Amino acid sequence: MSEPKVLFVDDENKVLRSLRRSMRLHCKDWKAEYCSSPKEALLLISTFDPWVVVSDKRMTEMDGAEFLHQVSQNSPGVIRVLLTGDTSPDVAIEVTNTAHMLIPKPFEFETLIQKLQRVQYLRMFPAFDIIRQRMGCMGQVSVLPKVYQKIVESMQHEGTSSQEVAKIISQDPAILAKLMQLANSAFLGFSQNVYSANDAVIRLGFELTKNVVLCLGIYKQNKTDNEPLRGKLFAEALEVAVITRQVSDACGCNSAELENSFVLGLLHNIGMLVPIIPAEHADPHGVPNLYEQSVIGAYLLSLWEFDNEFTNAVLYQNKPECSEVVTSLSCWLHVAKIVSQAQKQGVSALETQPALNQSMLQAEGLLDDVLVWINEYESKH
Repeated sequence: MSEPKVLFVDDENKVLRSLRRSMRLHCKDWKAEYCSSPKEALLLISTFDPWVVVSDKRMTEMDGAEFLHQVSQNSPGVIRVLLTGDTSPDVAIEVTNTAHMLIPKPFEFETLIQKLQRVQYLRMFPAFDIIRQRMGCMGQVSVLPKVYQKIVESMQHEGTSSQEVAKIISQDPAILAKLMQLANSAFLGFSQNVYSANDAVIRLGFELTKNVVLCLGIYKQNKTDNEPLRGKLFAEALEVAVITRQVSDACGCNSAELENSFVLGLLHNIGMLVPIIPAEHADPHGVPNLYEQSVIGAYLLSLWEFDNEFTNAVLYQNKPECSEVVTSLSCWLHVAKIVSQAQKQGVSALETQPALNQSMLQAEGLLDDVLVWINEYESKH
């Protein structure tokens, strides 16, 4: 792998000096350049070829958001990080079309180190260069949905009520309708209906509500002309999510693990929503193949700073045994996808192809519980 490079842009020289000292102490493996002029930085990028650009927002010569917008146009493969003292929801949402990551000022250098480590993780992805570049210059698909950002911002304040979260969701009728449908789903074990956004939030809980809104927002903001495909993908995502949750429940998981498995199922195929695959890599309908959509989906989730266990489960969802570290989370998704595919084929999950990886499940201590659950599940379906 080539040497990691970062370009810092800030018109306050004392800030640049502080960054230079900290980088020398804590990030010796990184090559860094420092610019006090955004215009000079734009010229430097073409020769320096950084992995990541870190820019202050408030600069006299050029606003940091505008600077990063130009970076996205000229060097779309570069990860863009914005430093700002104004972290109000409006500002955060405003800059998300140009910045992949936002760091509030003042900040501890450890926060920046974490961002740089995230960039290194992203660079390890087996993504085609053209995919990385096209994803870098995308706007609405590669940023977090606005309603999701508002909920995250609200939840950061101590004492946030379900009514406040419900009010935010209610501003988007399409997302609210889907959330209500999910909150009343018998598949999740709910026998009595709820009829208000507040009751839906209470039933699902803050964390699950937040992550479901993320998934719904991604589907909503994707402007693909292929509406039937989008509907099909969401239906498949929901089916796999429900099955993944049931499998993890059968394996004795706690509530947090159940929520994680459900959200993983919801997001496992978001790479299929990204219409950026070059013709030579796409099928006749422009849909990524299974490997490519896994890479794209995992890349997006990592860009949004989901943890590595989650993104690895998406990345290796079709061959979890190839992951350097096999986790229970990736195993549950593997089982769910096999069961879902078997249902479509009208055969048992123990007979379908690709086959259930029983040796992997055995190694993780999950096989017995999974086999019992499959027999019970198929007897009911």
